[in-house]
Amino acid sequence: MENTTINGYKLKYKLGEGGMAEVWYAENYLQKPAAVKVLQKRFCGMPEVVSRFENEARLMVHLNHAHIRNIYDYSTVDGCPCMIMEYLEGADLARRMKEGERFSNLQLITWWNDLVDALQYTHRKNIIHRDIKPSNLFLTEDGNIKILDFGIAKLRDNVTVTQTGSRMGTLMYMSPEQVYDVKTLSYKTDIYSLAVTFYHLVSGTAPYDASKISDFEIQENIVRKHTDASALPEPWRGLLPLYLGKNPEDRRELRKIDAGTTKEDETIVFTPVPPQPIEKIYPPLSTHPAQKTGSSRFGYVFLVFLIVAGLIVFALNKESILTLFGVNQEAPKKEVTKPALKPRAKKQASPESTNALKSDTTNGTNDTMTTTQVITSEDLGQKEAVIKNRINDYYRMRQDCDGLSRFFRDTVQQYYNRSNELLTRIQKECAAYHGKWRFTEADISNSSYVFTYHPSGNTYVDFSMLYKIKQNEADDWIPYNIDVSVMFDKEMKIARIVERRIEKL
Repeated sequence: MENTTINGYKLKYKLGEGGMAEVWYAENYLQKPAAVKVLQKRFCGMPEVVSRFENEARLMVHLNHAHIRNIYDYSTVDGCPCMIMEYLEGADLARRMKEGERFSNLQLITWWNDLVDALQYTHRKNIIHRDIKPSNLFLTEDGNIKILDFGIAKLRDNVTVTQTGSRMGTLMYMSPEQVYDVKTLSYKTDIYSLAVTFYHLVSGTAPYDASKISDFEIQENIVRKHTDASALPEPWRGLLPLYLGKNPEDRRELRKIDAGTTKEDETIVFTPVPPQPIEKIYPPLSTHPAQKTGSSRFGYVFLVFLIVAGLIVFALNKESILTLFGVNQEAPKKEVTKPALKPRAKKQASPESTNALKSDTTNGTNDTMTTTQVITSEDLGQKEAVIKNRINDYYRMRQDCDGLSRFFRDTVQQYYNRSNELLTRIQKECAAYHGKWRFTEADISNSSYVFTYHPSGNTYVDFSMLYKIKQNEADDWIPYNIDVSVMFDKEMKIARIVERRIEKL
């Protein structure tokens, strides 16, 4: 594809590749640079995907704003559709945070105002972005902020275009309605995601720690747990909660900030550290060193002096002291072998969860000896294989609604966007629903499975699948990409299940 000319632009070299498309650097005969986004060859024979790509281009070409990446033209190359876009030099905000760049309050206020202006512009055109996050906010070398990637944007009441398999890095910034009811989104979802994004930019910490909790728990936090902005500096402490309401109707309209209310040198984003609670970044005043009294400081100094003096006395009279207490220094040391715990979970376990899992590996004692049962990677591998088989069996048997008791507990939480559904009701709903629709087996990529183990014995499983549905025998199959989160209890029954981001391809 190199040196191919598209609408006057010659492809020079590939800039990168994503889940659906490649991006090439190109120049025209005046050496004006451009970025050319080309749909990958494997998708070019799928009419639904090609149509979606065309819709994105058709939508983007009508957007002309200083803080939105411009689309110049639409064409084809080697039988695949492509878009000729504005070429940008710089980096997105997610990368800049990861590299440890520090942002001033004035910078953040400027970006906020620019993005408010851009989103108000798109919302007036009835366009909802639906994927506002740091990696989709690009800062050019001259300091201009740009919104990228309208690949999953929705033209309200008209056409919907979506993005395949783009779950990682997106869930954290989703609005509650994106989690539980993706079909009824409004522009308020962009408002929520912008506020969460700036919570991250201002605090330096994502609102949820994905290294310690599963995607399922993050979803439940998004839907139910209010984001606490009380530790943030002004103006963010008073501003962001206006846009973080769980109910879209409770969110205010976006407004700009008066940049004159801050000082340019106020730096409020720090070099990146492992995700941690916001309290560690902004400690409560009651525990701040400046709050401690002079008498308490004297007490600490005196205590340290006593400890040091005691250690010196012990070192000078070690043998006498040990003899006095009847301690035999020559006693042989007993070797202790610690059981190794090697979980195969794709997510790295936190120290707290690892310790909790270790405590779960020891069984009780009998009359004569203590036995220790060690969970090995082989054990977890077998458990994961059983879970995968149960998931595949469930999606193969969805027409057999009476057989759901094989998979589910008597009460299931968050079953298809509800809470605490009785199995009998799920079976009735299943029968009514499956009487109207036909399904193929789910195509689940083995690499998409993510397992998270909880000390309680529950196992959280997140995965993506391709599903095809049609209403009548004569209809064409409609492909959907679906993200699923499931929680299995100790008896390997499904206790919770959520199907989200159900996107038509």
